[in-house]
Amino acid sequence: MGAKEVRNVQSAEPPETSPVESDVGFKRLLAEPNLRRLWVTQLCSSGGESLAQIAMPLLVYHLTGSARMVGLMALVLILPRVVLAPITGMLADHLDRRRVMIAADLARLVLVSAVPLVTSMWSLAILAVLIAAGNAAGRPAELAAVPAVAGAQRLMAALSLMQVSNGIIRIAIPAAGAGVIAAVGPAPVFWLQALCFAGSLLALRRLVIPSHVRDKERQRQRDGLWVAVRQEMWSGIRAIRTIPIVRGVTASEALFQVAMATMTVAGVVYTQETLDLGGRAEAAFALMTTSMAAGAVTGAFAAHRIEPRIGRPYMMALGYLGPFFLMTAVFSPPMAVIYGAWYCFGFLDGLAVISFQAYLAEAVPEHLRGRVYAAWGAIVALASALAYYLIGFVTPLLGAPQMFAVAGLTVGLGAPLLLLATGAIRSVRLVPSTSQ
Repeated sequence: MGAKEVRNVQSAEPPETSPVESDVGFKRLLAEPNLRRLWVTQLCSSGGESLAQIAMPLLVYHLTGSARMVGLMALVLILPRVVLAPITGMLADHLDRRRVMIAADLARLVLVSAVPLVTSMWSLAILAVLIAAGNAAGRPAELAAVPAVAGAQRLMAALSLMQVSNGIIRIAIPAAGAGVIAAVGPAPVFWLQALCFAGSLLALRRLVIPSHVRDKERQRQRDGLWVAVRQEMWSGIRAIRTIPIVRGVTASEALFQVAMATMTVAGVVYTQETLDLGGRAEAAFALMTTSMAAGAVTGAFAAHRIEPRIGRPYMMALGYLGPFFLMTAVFSPPMAVIYGAWYCFGFLDGLAVISFQAYLAEAVPEHLRGRVYAAWGAIVALASALAYYLIGFVTPLLGAPQMFAVAGLTVGLGAPLLLLATGAIRSVRLVPSTSQ
């Protein structure tokens, strides 16, 4: 797509949409077989990612004993998503999204099964790069499938369902993973991750994703695939640059990665070294992650009911207050207080996530969603890589509590300023959400 088409997307009047069914219940959504299959697919994918989120940092720390290597491995995991984004986004828009998801799941199933067999950082890094490439291929297609399967009227409810379910998984899976890690170490957890991808493949067998292009157009796109690679793979970047709300959300979420990286890197150091919990450190780290996930579940569950009452702009603004709760760690409170603060952060983050996902889905045309999601994910992933690398070096210098305080203050103040500077706030005021 050329610059002219992007400008037309930006300048066009907001599309007419049907009123949002804000009272759609989760049970009613899951009664539809096709949406239920997509829900199971995302549930399994989230389960695998949650296991890796706990096991990978601990595996790297066990192999190296270095917080900096934890940050460096995070960088290795993220970079393929950045480099491959232009291609994977284009594939999600030009190929059958279901087949893209199946191929990605098959590849990741094989790769994560090999992780417990490695004994060196080099081998682990190679597998990590390949797994990250599979994540980069599957994620844009998975995200783009949600609006297509759910439809405009049920979008907010479907997004809340996905977020709530993923949050529950991020509570249950880390808890189970912590028990496995305590018994046998972090490496065998990756076999459980392989089972998650197997479950996703089973759900994908009968999933039907409504086609976003006509058959003749699809054939033309296949015939001219390499032309499309040259001409269209950067369309997502151009759309992000020209649509204010997407531009603002992308910038603020990029900054948010400072908080996410701090919670992982400084969280490991905080439990292993600052608190010196000994054999309880790994369980404490898992519980910190679980506490935030519990808050995210509650926030996502409440989001589609809060939005009609206060409006989506105010709900998103409320969500961006979450990072300030990280600052509680500087006072060295009891772990119960830390768990509570992480829960509050998760609750508010759940509100923000539902808000910006809805804005993205509504602002981006269907035929561009794969490329925009891929480009958006690449930008956020690049910010995450830089954040992990930076936090990995700064945390040993400042100490984990101080790192939490700096990250909370920086993100809590910086994210709203970015929304203002990019014109996102003004665009939200001019174009109310369809639920209001």
